[in-house]
Formats: sequence, C-alpha cells, structure tokens
Amino acid sequence: MFGYIKPYLPELKLREYELYNAVYCGLCKSMGKATRFYSRVTLSYDAVFLCLVLSSLRGEPFGTYKGRCGLNPFRKKLIAEDNGILRYGAAVSAELSYYAALDNIEDERGLKRFGARLMLPVCRRMKKKAETVFSFDTERTEKLLSELRRIEEEKSGELDRASEIFGELLSYYVAAYAPDGKKEAAEKIGGLTGKYIYTADACDDYKKDKKSGAYNPIIYGEGDEQTRMKSAFGAMSVWADRAACELLLEGSDGVSADIAQNIMRLGMIDTAKKVTADKNGRKHRQ
Repeated sequence: MFGYIKPYLPELKLREYELYNAVYCGLCKSMGKATRFYSRVTLSYDAVFLCLVLSSLRGEPFGTYKGRCGLNPFRKKLIAEDNGILRYGAAVSAELSYYAALDNIEDERGLKRFGARLMLPVCRRMKKKAETVFSFDTERTEKLLSELRRIEEEKSGELDRASEIFGELLSYYVAAYAPDGKKEAAEKIGGLTGKYIYTADACDDYKKDKKSGAYNPIIYGEGDEQTRMKSAFGAMSVWADRAACELLLEGSDGVSADIAQNIMRLGMIDTAKKVTADKNGRKHRQ
C-alpha cells in the first residue's frame, strides 16, 4: 500500500533534488542502525516524506556529509546525518512493515502470501527493535487495523469510510513525533495523506482485485468505473492540496518544506492521474 508519495522530479530544484536523495540515503543508513540492517529492504518514498514533513514541523533542517553507499562504494555522495527524525522514520517504517506483512498473509494468494509468511519473523524482529527507538501505541494501531479489516469483510463500497480509518492510522504516526504546538497540524497532514494513500492503492489495484476477487472499495462503489475513478481523483487532489496548506501554515521554511510541498502539490497529483487512468493511459477525469 506504499510507494505513492513521490516528488515530481521535473519541478525539483537542484538543491532540493540533492537533499531528497541525501535524506533517502540517510534514512537507509539510520534504518540499518536503528531497526537492524535488513530493515533497509523496506525503505520507501513514504518514509522519506514523513521525515521531510517532521523536519519542517520541528524546524530541524538536515545536516549532510559526503559518504559512500554500499551499492556504489566507489563514488561519494551526499548523505543526511543520522538524527532523531531519521531514526523515528526508520522505526515507523519497521512498525508498518510488520502490519503490512500480516495484511498480505490475510489478503494475498500464492507467491505473495508465501513471501509475506517468510518475511513475518523478520518484520517481527524489526518491530521489536523499532519499539526500543520509540514507544508506539500498538493497541491503537491494532484497533484501527481491526476496524479496517471489518470494513473489508463487509465488502463495503464506502471508500471514504475505509480511507478515513487508514488516515487515522497515519495521523497518529505523523503527530507522535511532532512538537507539542504542531500536533494538530501534524494530525491533519497525516490523516489527509493516509486517505490519499489508501485511495491511490485502491485505484491502482482496481483491475487486479476485480480479477482476483480481492476486496477493493471501488469495485463496490456506486456508478460506473469512470464515475468512481473521477470521484477518487477529485478526492485525492483535494486531500493533497489541503495537506500542503497545513504544512505551509504550520511548518518552518527551508528546503525540507519546499520538497514536501513539491510532493504534495505536484507529485501526489501526478500519481493520482496515473492510478486513475484506464488501461490505454487515458485519464478518467477528462
């Protein structure tokens, strides 16, 4: 369900592009330190976005240094210095990877389910390590995921109802590390982003889920496919813009905030267009 929160590269300035890559690499290294070296395979664009938002809300810019990556050890590159934000991002990534593995065991079939079963013990160790970095409210997370599971079992066509619960989940993770005076804004940004991610995933998997019989709220929604996709695109566009406005009002100025704005105002809209396109690449919104 992750991988939809990306920057729109054609509009990134050079310094923004360099910092984004530095944070990506820095988060990877922090994951190796904070949540075991193999947790790096769960590195995602979404976790980088979380770190950028928290950097802006906390007013803590990233320091950088020239270092080497294990995948390309012969060339030095800019890497964000390990700090509390990156370690928190690593912990959230490990925590959510564990629940994602559980979800795949429930929902998937064949090789995907087999792979999730293999990954579960690894993810469990990552989660245990993550909870030494930050004391998460796992009871709250599991309660929300149980509510989401009930909606899926009902085969509900209420996309807003399902996405709202996932929004509540991400709302908690963004707000938990935000400063006291910015927690309300962090909750709104997390909630709107969570609703966007759930909806983008539903749109992206629509045809696959329809064929396999897996639950997808868009399958059971009202109106024809084009109407449902138009509605989803409109909702995602509004949520992305509102999240951007919240960060603009409450976040600190700086390169982290500029990149986050690019992601919300351009990257998320571009992704929304792609996941709501039909098989011929035409946008349902047209």
